[in-house]
Amino acid sequence: MTTTHVLGIDIGGTKIAAGLVGEDGELTAAREVPTDAGDPAAVARALDGLVDDVLAQAREQGLEVADVVGIGSAGPVDTRRGTVHPVNIPSLRGFGLVEAVAGRAGAVLGRPVRAELAQDGQCFAAAEQWRGAAAGAPAVLGVVVSTGIGAGVVLDGRVLAGKSGNAGFLSHVGVQLDGAVLEGSGARGVVEAYASGPSMVAAARRRGWRPGEDADAKRLTADAAGGDPLALAVIADGTRALASSFLSAAALLDLTDVVVGGGVASAGEVVMAPLRAAYAELAVYPHLADVRISASRLPRTSGLVGAGRLGWSALAGDGALGR
Repeated sequence: MTTTHVLGIDIGGTKIAAGLVGEDGELTAAREVPTDAGDPAAVARALDGLVDDVLAQAREQGLEVADVVGIGSAGPVDTRRGTVHPVNIPSLRGFGLVEAVAGRAGAVLGRPVRAELAQDGQCFAAAEQWRGAAAGAPAVLGVVVSTGIGAGVVLDGRVLAGKSGNAGFLSHVGVQLDGAVLEGSGARGVVEAYASGPSMVAAARRRGWRPGEDADAKRLTADAAGGDPLALAVIADGTRALASSFLSAAALLDLTDVVVGGGVASAGEVVMAPLRAAYAELAVYPHLADVRISASRLPRTSGLVGAGRLGWSALAGDGALGR
C-alpha cells in the first residue's frame, strides 16, 4: 500500500454516499444508496454496506486508508454526542452516527478509527473552497438547496463549527417575521419555508400549478425554463427569500463568495439568474454588493470531497482547509 486516502461519508435526504478522498481532493471508489427516511435499522445496514464496499475496493486497489473518517450529514448535528437530528430524515434523529461509522470502519480495517462529524452544508462549503467554485477564497458561504437548505461557512481556510457543530445553519435564518411555519421543525418565517424545493412546489400548488399531478421541484424549474408565468413567479419569490438570507450572512461575515449547489440550484440560470438579481437589489453597500454568487463546480461530489477534507483536516490537527 502506497497511497493514503480518507474515507468520506455523505448523508442527505435522498441518498447516502461513501468514497475515498485523496490529499489532492481526488475521489475514488464512490458508492451511493437511497436514504430510507423511516427505518433506522435500514440506515444502519446501508452505512455498514457502504463502508464494507468502499474499503474492499481500497484493498483491491492497494490504497492505504487513514484512521479518520469524515462524515457530513443533514443537520442539525450534535458533534459532542456524535448524533444527528435532520428535519427531513426522521430515521436519523438521535442516531449514533459517529459510533456506528467509526465502529464499522475500525472492524473492517482491524484497528481503531475515529470519525469527525459536520453538517453536510459545512462539507459542501469546504469542498467548494478547496477544489470548487470558490477555491482559495477567504470568506465563503456554501449553500445546498434541495429537499431542505443546508449551509456552511469557511473563513480564512477553516470551517466554522460553533458550540454544537451547527454554525452556518442557514435554513433557519429568518426572512419574514412571524411568517410561514416550516413543516418538521415548527420554525416561523425561516428561509427553508420559502426556498427549498418542496416549499416552492407547495407555494406553486397553492396558486393552482398542475393540480392533481405528482409534480416536483424538477418539474417546476422545467416549467419556469419553458416560460410558465406561475412557475417563474414562484421561483422569483423563493430565490428572493434565499437572497435575503445570503445578505444576512454577508453582512455578518463579510463574505467574498456564496456557492450554491443541490437539486434546485442544478436547474441552472432559471434559478441562478433571479437569485443574483434579487441579491443585487437587496445589497445596498459596496462590500455586500460585490459578493460573488456562483453555482457549484462539484455538483455530484461536493459532499464526499468535503467529508474527506474534514478527515484530512483532523489528521493535520489544525483545522486548516485548502492548503
